[in-house]
Amino acid sequence: MKTIEKKVGEFFCEKVLKPVRNKQDIILLLLETLKWVNNTENEVSNEKGRIIIYIDKMSRIFYETDEKAFSLCFPFSLEEKEDHRIRVYDSLTDLEITNQMISLLISIFKQDRKLGESLENVMDFIIESAEDYEYKNIDEIWRLLFKLWYMEDGYIRYDYDPKQENGKKHPLYHLDVNYSSGTTYKIGLNAPLQVDKLKDILDTTTDCLYLAAK
Repeated sequence: MKTIEKKVGEFFCEKVLKPVRNKQDIILLLLETLKWVNNTENEVSNEKGRIIIYIDKMSRIFYETDEKAFSLCFPFSLEEKEDHRIRVYDSLTDLEITNQMISLLISIFKQDRKLGESLENVMDFIIESAEDYEYKNIDEIWRLLFKLWYMEDGYIRYDYDPKQENGKKHPLYHLDVNYSSGTTYKIGLNAPLQVDKLKDILDTTTDCLYLAAK
């Protein structure tokens, strides 16, 4: 299964529009997205954006709203079942990612201070959290946590930013690469960029675009 696309309403768009400042923000948004994908009863009456998961030679998730478009790594695989349910799983272990696991991982990653403690304290915290969610296989949660924490997130965002526009220092249309202030950089654009074009830029199976210095 190469591509799935889901429309999202105002409630989920609020999660998408929150600023990404660190790795926890990336992981929590990804986990909330997995929960959305797993829910076959989602209905959108007032469309505010869309989510596209694209898996080929690259594996990425794209978010698009009226205000922004951005992409990050999608570290799992997808399979459509006969009942049209989407199975999300880890391709290395064939472990299916269930809503129970997602909720448990969200509760863990929301406690970022705990993750900065010693390995022994982190393990104790994970065990306690798993007991709260009545989840018995700690090894599965530990492997998923490790996978998410050490994944290369590949964050890139397209911005249309009339409030901060400042000539060539901060162009009206630009790409922001990385999210932390110490490593981010901008690539100016001469025109708006749709999410499908952003996907084409990042897709290694299509022709490259070139930066032309002036």
